[in-house]
Amino acid sequence: MVHAFRARTTVRRRVAVRRRLHRRFVTEIRITNAEGFDRAAQGADLAVVIARADIETCQVGGTVARLMLFSDNAVQVHRFAGRMVVQVEGYDDDPRPLLLIPECVRFFRAVNAQWSHWLHFLLPQPDQIKLILLMLVDVDLQEEDRRLPPGYRLRHPAQLGRVLQRLFMSMNVLHETFDVPEAHNEAMTAAVIAALGLVG
Repeated sequence: MVHAFRARTTVRRRVAVRRRLHRRFVTEIRITNAEGFDRAAQGADLAVVIARADIETCQVGGTVARLMLFSDNAVQVHRFAGRMVVQVEGYDDDPRPLLLIPECVRFFRAVNAQWSHWLHFLLPQPDQIKLILLMLVDVDLQEEDRRLPPGYRLRHPAQLGRVLQRLFMSMNVLHETFDVPEAHNEAMTAAVIAALGLVG
């Protein structure tokens, strides 16, 4: 049943992973269309559905409060580890990719400023990880073959490093607080590396 609402590593390993990601930033990341998110939802137990009305008014309080119900509870932290997908409703008639809609970007960044445990809860699939990561950095659309998924170029590659550092730190703190098995941390770290097209 899908519930919807409207890496613990050693210090040395954490530093090594972070340095590897910092050294090898990519400036182009691909993401699939909305159908990819529908497919991803089939493997999730928790769907975070965000309405266009909340996005356009940047009303993040409700979303943050509900996310905190999961991250502040030990049972929920363990139950929904790697089982969450994020979906945005109300933009089907908008031809722009979500990543290029300023209101969407503003909303996700406002949520992330208050709640940044994405890497613990997200389904470890490239589309979901890239959706969140690219919402948190400045990107430009690369016009290429229209038969292929759109490509995005990072305006400031170093910005991705700062975002990753914060997200990994948030995941590590959550794992230490609730004694999450190290295997999940390692799995999510590997998922991020794979999503960015890096060699683990």
